Amino acid sequence: MKVLIGVMPEEHIRQRMLAIAKGEYQPENNEPKLWFTSVNALAQVLSNENIQLLRLMDQQKPETLSELADMSGRKKSNLSVTLKTLSLRGFVRLEKQGRIVKPVALFTDFDIQVKQEFTDKFGPKVA
Repeated sequence: MKVLIGVMPEEHIRQRMLAIAKGEYQPENNEPKLWFTSVNALAQVLSNENIQLLRLMDQQKPETLSELADMSGRKKSNLSVTLKTLSLRGFVRLEKQGRIVKPVALFTDFDIQVKQEFTDKFGPKVA
């Protein structure tokens, strides 16, 4: 499960999103699906530990957060915060089954594309 991640300054990401919303730009299939404003912002979410956690989830398929906490050796409270962050950024899906939450890794491999501007490839050039 591989995802293409884009890194571009926030203003350019905003311009791209507005162009898409206005119907002025249609993203191509080979463009990034997840965007970050800097490599540092990406590194905070996609740390080595979090990549290992995603791969563990993909391989072991835990049914609950408690099960994942036991497998990973991490405290459940710490794990919940990490999974919420990964979920908000599109790397994890948290499936609620009654009172139980099942964590599902959506991606385990990553390609990163760094862009300095919103160019013709991503629609109209931003000044």
